[in-house]
Amino acid sequence: MDRTELKDILRSESSSSLRSLSSDFYENVAKYIRELEDEIRLINNPRSVESRMLEDELQSAITDIEVIFLRRIKKITTRATSNAFSKKSPNQDMDKLLPAEKKIYDSVLSAINSARGELLEPILNPEVLSSSICIPSRESASINVALQKHVHGGNSNPSTLEVTERTERAQGIPEESIPDVIGKSNINEEFVVVRILKEIPTFKALDNRNYALRAEDIVVLPTLNAQGLVKRNVAHIIKEL
Repeated sequence: MDRTELKDILRSESSSSLRSLSSDFYENVAKYIRELEDEIRLINNPRSVESRMLEDELQSAITDIEVIFLRRIKKITTRATSNAFSKKSPNQDMDKLLPAEKKIYDSVLSAINSARGELLEPILNPEVLSSSICIPSRESASINVALQKHVHGGNSNPSTLEVTERTERAQGIPEESIPDVIGKSNINEEFVVVRILKEIPTFKALDNRNYALRAEDIVVLPTLNAQGLVKRNVAHIIKEL
């Protein structure tokens, strides 16, 4: 990394399109800045022409990397906002994001979906929300019934458990098959089990399902949604089943 390369990247980031960065881009910039700092220390004469030139280059590099970062963050948040309300595939330019940038995109998208579920969906689709809350999907109902029984030792929240158990019987899923359903489901790094601490207004999660949760409910949620609820102190992640 040198001054010319950094300036070229800065100019390219002035457009609205996302460009790919090497996976070690930020590491290379950090190394470049550290080298400039070392050279300035070796000269040990802040009044010398060489030292002043290096100091100018150092400050320019620091400013450039900050601007590059901010410009990319703006593009990422803009795409997350657009994709939250789009029916098209959200894969546009996603391969051009660094892993840390992808986490930012996912967090912003999750926050927008949660807010939309809490604020907008009850106004636009009250009937849809009502029906989706009353009739859980076969898989989510099976998982949540079994989890409540396991976590509470058979003493689950009666109202929540009765609703989901009635749904299971209506859909013809025998209770003894529930552990198999859990084993085949996506309870991995993308989903976590949480206990709800307070009543939460209806929201739409990343799995495109609507959730209306009450205190002491035990549910499986997408990891990002669960983390958002934990930060708001309305849910607790259950690490071990």
